[in-house]
Amino acid sequence: MRLYFCSDLHASRRCWKKFLNSAAFYQADHIIVGGDITGKFVVPVIAEAGGAKTANFLGVQRRVETVDELARLMNSIADVGQYAFETTPEEAAWYAEDQARVDELFKRLAMERVSAWVDEAEAKLTGAGVRVFVSGANDDFFEVDDALARSDLIEDPNGKVLELDDGFSILGMGWGNITPWACPRDIPESELTAKIAALADGLADPGRTIFNVHVPPLGSGLDIAPQLDADLRPIVNVSGSDMGPVGSSATHEAIVKYRPLIGLHGHIHESRGIKKINGVPVANPGSEYAEGVLDGLIVDVDKRKGITNIQLVAG
Repeated sequence: MRLYFCSDLHASRRCWKKFLNSAAFYQADHIIVGGDITGKFVVPVIAEAGGAKTANFLGVQRRVETVDELARLMNSIADVGQYAFETTPEEAAWYAEDQARVDELFKRLAMERVSAWVDEAEAKLTGAGVRVFVSGANDDFFEVDDALARSDLIEDPNGKVLELDDGFSILGMGWGNITPWACPRDIPESELTAKIAALADGLADPGRTIFNVHVPPLGSGLDIAPQLDADLRPIVNVSGSDMGPVGSSATHEAIVKYRPLIGLHGHIHESRGIKKINGVPVANPGSEYAEGVLDGLIVDVDKRKGITNIQLVAG
C-alpha cells in the first residue's frame, strides 16, 4: 500500500491540480490532503472605463486589456491560492465600507473554489481505483466539511477513523491548538487531547493506525515557526527571524501514548521533515503553496512489516 500525503494547499489552483495527478505520478493507492484547503486573500479585479481592468496582485499594480490577458491574470491569482473578484470601483468601495461584507464575500469565494475542486476531483479520479482523502483543518470554515461530504469520491477522515487496506486505518483530526489568529478550529490543548482520545481509545490496534493530526507534535522539530510579538509581527534578531516551537502538546502526548504507525502532520509550512518520537515516525511535508510547489510525502506500508519507506517529495 502506498500513500501520498500533502497538506496546507490554501486554495492554490496549481497545487490542487498537482494533487489530483499525484496518484498516477507516484503510483499511490491512497492520496491525502491533511487540511487547510482554503485561501487567505481576495484580489479585486476592477473594471476601468474603456474595458481595461486593474488589480493589485503580489504588491504590483497590474492592468489587463484583452480577454486573454484577463484569463492569465485570473489563473495566476488562483495558482497562488488567492481569490480573484471581478468588480467595479463603486462595488469595491461598497465592500470597503464594511468588514462584514468583505468577510461574507471571502467565504463565498472560498466555498465556490472548494465546490469546484470537488467537481474536478470527481471528474478526474472517479473509477481510477484510488482513494482520495481530503480534510478541513484549523484555518477552514466548517462549511468545508459539508462540501466534502457531498462528494461521492472524496472521503473526509476529520473526526473519524476510516479503514484502509490490510487492517490499517487512518485517524483524522483537523482541530488544532490555539493560534494568534483565532482560526475556526482553534481549541485549548485540553480539548484537543479529549478529541484525539475519543477516537484513539476505541482503536483495536493503534500501531496499525495512521494519525493524520493537523498540528505537529510540540518540540518535534516539525513545528518550528517565526515567533511573533504582541502585534503579530515576526520577532527579528541579528541572524534573522526568531524561530521556535509552536506545535501541540496534545499531539505529542497522543503519539507517545498510543504509538501509532506514523504521525502525518502539516500546519507549519516552514518545518518540512521526518522525525521520530519514542520510535514512532512523524512527518511534515511542509508547504510552498504560494509558489505553486506541491510538497508531499510518500509512505509505503507492507501488511506484515509495517512501514518500509518514508520519503519527502516535491513537484
